[in-house]
Amino acid sequence: MGCRLHVARVYKVEYALGDAFNYKSEEFHNLLSACGLEYTGDEYDSDFEVQKDEWRKAIDKLKHLNDLEDEKREEIKGAIDDLVSTTDEVVSMMEYYLEHGDPDIDYLHLSFF
Repeated sequence: MGCRLHVARVYKVEYALGDAFNYKSEEFHNLLSACGLEYTGDEYDSDFEVQKDEWRKAIDKLKHLNDLEDEKREEIKGAIDDLVSTTDEVVSMMEYYLEHGDPDIDYLHLSFF
């Protein structure tokens, strides 16, 4: 048994629609942080990964924003306002990304470019 270096024969990356949150990388990271997501990267990273379960929690939190404590609700609403989007638009795009992410892995790889 060994631990040898291997190279992939096929490495294919396909990106789904990417017309949301244009030039809003930092603002989108702020929204993820406000929602309490744990993920790779920080507010300046253009490439990052989020576990699909964490992503679903954020979507659920956004859908039930009125059920949150006042302080948390206002923090998330402020982050949404910085994106110049509505909550429904953000939820719709996040659901789209979840639906179009790689079905064979349990995380989403997201890139701003």
